[in-house]
Amino acid sequence: MLPGLLLYPCALLSASIVLIHLLLAAGVLANRLRDRFRRQSPGEQPRLQVSLLVTAKDEERFLPELLDSILAQTLRGFEIVLVDDRSADATGQIMERFGRKLGGRVKVLHNTREPDTRNPKQFALDLAAREASGDILVFTDADCVVPPLWAEGLLAYFSDPRVGLVFGQLALSGSAGFLERFQAYDQPLIHQWNSATAGLGMPGSAFGNNLACRRVVLEEAGGFLGLGDTLTEDAALVSAAAKRGWRVRVATDPSTMITTRPQSSWREFLFQHLRWNTGAFFHRDPGTRWPYRFIVLFLTASVLVIPLCPWFPLLAMLPAASFIAVGLMGFLAGALYRDELWSYLLWLLPNTLYFMGFYALVTILSMLQVVPEWKGRRLAGKGKDAYTI
Repeated sequence: MLPGLLLYPCALLSASIVLIHLLLAAGVLANRLRDRFRRQSPGEQPRLQVSLLVTAKDEERFLPELLDSILAQTLRGFEIVLVDDRSADATGQIMERFGRKLGGRVKVLHNTREPDTRNPKQFALDLAAREASGDILVFTDADCVVPPLWAEGLLAYFSDPRVGLVFGQLALSGSAGFLERFQAYDQPLIHQWNSATAGLGMPGSAFGNNLACRRVVLEEAGGFLGLGDTLTEDAALVSAAAKRGWRVRVATDPSTMITTRPQSSWREFLFQHLRWNTGAFFHRDPGTRWPYRFIVLFLTASVLVIPLCPWFPLLAMLPAASFIAVGLMGFLAGALYRDELWSYLLWLLPNTLYFMGFYALVTILSMLQVVPEWKGRRLAGKGKDAYTI
């Protein structure tokens, strides 16, 4: 009796998750097709003032390389706003030297105030945005390196006055150990989910280290602090732009792909994903929250039932469907954006399996409301409302 009862719900759920991901794959490809059409019919480069914003806390190791890559930008005359967010190292001094080198183009802010919000970066970004004067605000992080055509490439999307926000691709540097190699698979994979929903016209999230938006979009949201108390301010900004009718576009050209660095320990990596997952799982927008919950809860259930599959073989449909879904998005991340595709494909199977187990764990921790950390700071108190975006 039990196998018969399992057949139909397992088949329905498994088919649903695969069909959803085929639709998401279509969204990823739609971004590429849209960009190809845009390049074939290029518009005039918009004459808009650009401000580049970077906030940093204790980033003396990586900040100089980012600043060098900013100097190499083909776009000229843009403003640079740097925020030293309570750093205990030489981050502030590096920013000041950079400011003296470029003169009036650079504004350096030193934040010594403990933020009122649970997200310190959100507080620092709000400071930077209020100081910036550009029509277009471009964001990256201190541990990133940006290619020469990056700012110019993102700016081109705003030739369409209906576009309010653009986010681009990312790659991870380093491949010394399994942690680094897995992150090089993991973050571009997650980005494809963000890219897919934007491609389908239902944007809900993005990584803020490769993002540009119109100033008016942020002003309509009340600044970063106006987004509410959130673990994922970048996702909240994407959602706010979409709610107000602005188009959200995905930059697919490799010239706008940034390089970021992996987390240095499994603890930091776990907290990074716990922060991202918790922000999405308790997202204020139901249109983002419930589809995301369906996907991650299905993934979690599919992993948890694996030990039962020898006794109830029909349950194997669930992990098989999750593997197809995650593997499809992982394949697209490699096929569309990786040069060394064959090497990437060799690791696709183990990385996909590991991702399934890892993200099941992260989802369980989010449901238990385990509090994530960011640079040594606990970001939220317990309770569902504390996590709500």
